Amino acid sequence: MNRKSLIILTVLILVVSGFFIMKWLSGFKKGPVKKTPPPITRYVKAQPVSYSNLPGIIQTSGRLRAFDEIIISSEVGGRLERGDHIFKTGQFFRKGELIARVVNDEFTYQLRAQKSNFLKSIANILPDLKIDFPESYPQWMDFFESIDINKPLPEIPSSTSSKERIFMASRNILNEYYSIKSNEVRYTKYFIHAPYDGSLKEVSMQAGSVVNPGVRLGIFTRTDLFEVEVPVRVQNINLISVNTKADLYDDSGFKHKGYVSRVGEVINTATNTVSVFVAVKNTREFPMFDGMYLNVVLHGKDVPEVMEMPRNAVYNGSEVYIIKDGKLEKREINVLKLNDETLYFNGLKPGEMVVTEAITGITGNATFKPLSEK
Repeated sequence: MNRKSLIILTVLILVVSGFFIMKWLSGFKKGPVKKTPPPITRYVKAQPVSYSNLPGIIQTSGRLRAFDEIIISSEVGGRLERGDHIFKTGQFFRKGELIARVVNDEFTYQLRAQKSNFLKSIANILPDLKIDFPESYPQWMDFFESIDINKPLPEIPSSTSSKERIFMASRNILNEYYSIKSNEVRYTKYFIHAPYDGSLKEVSMQAGSVVNPGVRLGIFTRTDLFEVEVPVRVQNINLISVNTKADLYDDSGFKHKGYVSRVGEVINTATNTVSVFVAVKNTREFPMFDGMYLNVVLHGKDVPEVMEMPRNAVYNGSEVYIIKDGKLEKREINVLKLNDETLYFNGLKPGEMVVTEAITGITGNATFKPLSEK
């Protein structure tokens, strides 16, 4: 063995020997003493489970909209003229007032001429009626005398026999009468009346313009009755029904009284809510306007045998902690109503101590007690 190999072998022996000597010595070294943390007592908000009937009040909000709104269109042709007031945006009309009229003198005169011809036809049959149908003659004479070409035709006398009906049909009396009545109905379409108290929300044509059938004249919106579409959680919709009372609050804090007019039957999958429509009457003292934002309180049915607790004390949607023998136990509950910050539940035994606050940092050596025992 040459000198170089002998040196390498010696170094390797020294390294291996040093490693084993260090391992042997490390066996005599004592590790750090593990200290058991002292037991601690944590006081948390908790209360015994107790059930009662709680009010099914639901708080929500929405924007005010007119209960009724119609598009005014002209069913006839002619020249547009104002009614009882100017035909301008924002103009208010009482129910039954004339909003606008379409002037067509040609049709008016044609209707009067038609009635004049009808008068002539009745006058021609009166002598025959007096001879052949003396029992019906007085009725037809009264009918003839009551006709005014500037007013709607009165009710035509009814025939008392088949022979009389044949006579009237042969003289074309019935055809002329119902033809005039048809045109009288058409004549009423030249006058546009307010179906309810409201105002012109939009005007598409100005007074004096020539309009054709089907032309849009404007939008008439109701102002004495409004409604608010509000979202209600699916979990709470069973508490609401038609005619459920509601309180609506505007920005000034004034309370308006309303009621549920209808409940939607389709779930909004994006929000998991159902639309509820609340009707409310307008007031002169505190008037409301289309588009106002209102807070709504619905007075739904009472929820029987439940308890209320903060929502932040519930985990995974339906799990809570109870205190039993100083330790926390997780339990499942039945959530029956969700509020903004609280919920109604049952499913726990009465008397069990349920934790009513969010808990973090739970350790095994901690003892939990209600704050009431502190």
